[in-house]
Amino acid sequence: MKVNLAKVKPRYIKSENRKWLISYLLLHIVIFALFSSLINFNLTDANQLVLKLKNPQGFIPLTAAILIIVLEGLFKNPVKEFLVFWRLKHRLPGHRVFTKVGPRDSRIDMDRVKKLYPEGLPEDPMKQNNEWFKLYREYQKELQVFYSHQAFLLTRDLASLTVIFIPFSIFGHFLLGSKPQMLVYHLLILVILFFGISLSARHYGEQFVANVLAEASLKKV
Repeated sequence: MKVNLAKVKPRYIKSENRKWLISYLLLHIVIFALFSSLINFNLTDANQLVLKLKNPQGFIPLTAAILIIVLEGLFKNPVKEFLVFWRLKHRLPGHRVFTKVGPRDSRIDMDRVKKLYPEGLPEDPMKQNNEWFKLYREYQKELQVFYSHQAFLLTRDLASLTVIFIPFSIFGHFLLGSKPQMLVYHLLILVILFFGISLSARHYGEQFVANVLAEASLKKV
């Protein structure tokens, strides 16, 4: 979908990503139904369930939209950041943008970046993130910055949703009396998904931060 970045509102990314989060929730409803034997493992039953979930006049799509908003709010941003970057302090790549992220990216000429800070590049993590955020405000509508930001927020929220699904799934399986091996297989899938999505979100986050610095190094000096 083509986006007019000149007219992008601050919450545009969140509203666009929410459609994918709802789809992810519905996918996990299908997966849970399969592992809990609510439906048989065949394409006919699975397709029928998907059609019911996608029915715009049905109750479930509306409930899913509301539920996603609630689930998104269960974890505050620091928790989501911890789930992606696995750090207790200075979690965001912006905290390391001038000391690690920038120097590792071959697109970024750090000598040009240094000219932006005659008094020296900031080294304190909080200062680094604050200075990076100022650059982000300037270049947030550049295409590579916008789309890497969108990808980071989406994968970050997908990772946190996957963690939230784990206790809900365990409770649901016990409630329905699922076979123990089905519960184990389902949890294994969720854990694998979490680690895969978390690593993806980490890479998108670092790319997002680096893209801002790349834009600044090319256009500001």
